[in-house]
Amino acid sequence: MTAPLQIELTAPQTVDGRRVPYQSLWLLVRMAHARRHEAAAGGDGMVRPAELRRQFTDARSLRMFVSRAFRDFAAWGVRAGWGEDGNADPRFLNQDRRSQGPFWLPPDEAMRIDCRVQGAPAGEADLLAFLGLKRAAPAAPAAALPMPADYWMALAGAQQDLRQGRLLAALDDHGRAGRSMGALGGYKEAFGLAGNRLQRALAVLGEAQVWRRLDDLDAARKTLVQLRRVLREGGADEGGYLDAMEQVLTAWCAYAQRDLVLTEGLLAAMRQAEPRAAVVRHHPRIRFEWHNLMALVRRAHALEGDDRDDRRRAAHESMGHFATALDAAFEFGSFDAAQQVAANIGMAAWLFACEGLVGDRAMPAARAEALRWLLTSEWLCQCAGLSGQTAWNAIYLMRVARGDAPARAAASLAEFRSAKPLQPADILAGAAYLHGANGSPLLPASWRALAERLLARERQGEARYSLLQACGLRLEHAWYAAHEGDADAARRSLDDMHAAARQLPPSDRAFFMQAAALLPPELRRE
Repeated sequence: MTAPLQIELTAPQTVDGRRVPYQSLWLLVRMAHARRHEAAAGGDGMVRPAELRRQFTDARSLRMFVSRAFRDFAAWGVRAGWGEDGNADPRFLNQDRRSQGPFWLPPDEAMRIDCRVQGAPAGEADLLAFLGLKRAAPAAPAAALPMPADYWMALAGAQQDLRQGRLLAALDDHGRAGRSMGALGGYKEAFGLAGNRLQRALAVLGEAQVWRRLDDLDAARKTLVQLRRVLREGGADEGGYLDAMEQVLTAWCAYAQRDLVLTEGLLAAMRQAEPRAAVVRHHPRIRFEWHNLMALVRRAHALEGDDRDDRRRAAHESMGHFATALDAAFEFGSFDAAQQVAANIGMAAWLFACEGLVGDRAMPAARAEALRWLLTSEWLCQCAGLSGQTAWNAIYLMRVARGDAPARAAASLAEFRSAKPLQPADILAGAAYLHGANGSPLLPASWRALAERLLARERQGEARYSLLQACGLRLEHAWYAAHEGDADAARRSLDDMHAAARQLPPSDRAFFMQAAALLPPELRRE
């Protein structure tokens, strides 16, 4: 074997004691390392031109770079080769193709290269440091898919059912479950298919949302306890979304029982301690949930109490929170979230106007503004692909359309029928710019028909309404049926409303009892 070639890697670099160009030396050491170390680990022992371009980005011409390096190799007595055949004799290779690479050293030439660092033999770590390379990573395992796909299909189906209001499995005429198992069954199925902690937490979060919508607050709280347990298994989730949603849902459960002190306390605590405070500030979905619920809390304060200044202040704060929630809804691109806020704004605008909390605005103007927001909400529902009229939008539209009539208990059915609520056609004529997503009118021919259609969906198992929604629909149906002179139909709806209202919190139950007391005495059961 030809005599070893001693190379000093520390600056100034030398070959057999003579100063040499760095680029040429780098390529020689790189070829030696590829042949002696990488080939032994299963590599081809070659250096590709692309690596030279990455290493020497300021080199203007690869051809000039290679020509200069091979001229230096010849001066050092090194036989280097090029091309895909690493066993070829470098003496017989075509130099016209040399710059195309790849570049390599024959095995015996590679063994001649004796690299040193300050005179001491260089180890592989020294060579890698000189070359600017990292030690080869161990072989990676096969790519892991985010499986099972069945989990994501179950979760997506449950989320869609939740958006569409299909909370439970619909039963056919024979009492058997239909094609959809509903949101509750879908989330439970997803939990069983979950492959990791995050997937389990997403399924449990969804189930808690369903239980809240079903008014089963005990089940909702138990599910939230399960969610907290799942989150503790692996520490806080990235971004804190699930932790924040657990707190928001806990606050919603308190609000459902009209415990405003607890609701406001839970929300305030989220803004006072990190990292939850940062999540509320920066995560648009959490910001939407927080401000939407806080707006409802402030709305409730505005509608009660004796201090008019405090009530006006609460109404102003409520609208401010609604505005922030609407911004956040569009920030994360959810028409479903945006329609919720729009509906809440419309109803709040009407309620505040009725209480004289919005300045000197005339009631017709206040009603027109409230209806505009409610129709916007319904339009957004259709843009989001939500099927059928939403219960809250229908209730709010019917309530605002009848205005403040009657403001006192009607003396008779005839007097009651003299009230003149706005009809759907009147509303759409004043908002011609709003049409359904398919170009059809947003509203039916009559309010009574709307209420009956939604109640029929409930009877047929196509929709499941909360207690508050069910009572609201029956109150509106009773009002409009009575206005049309159908006292029997109105009485039946009032009976159903009274039965359901017994399970509501006292403040909500009182609202429906007071509303029923304003209806004609002919509708009351002895």
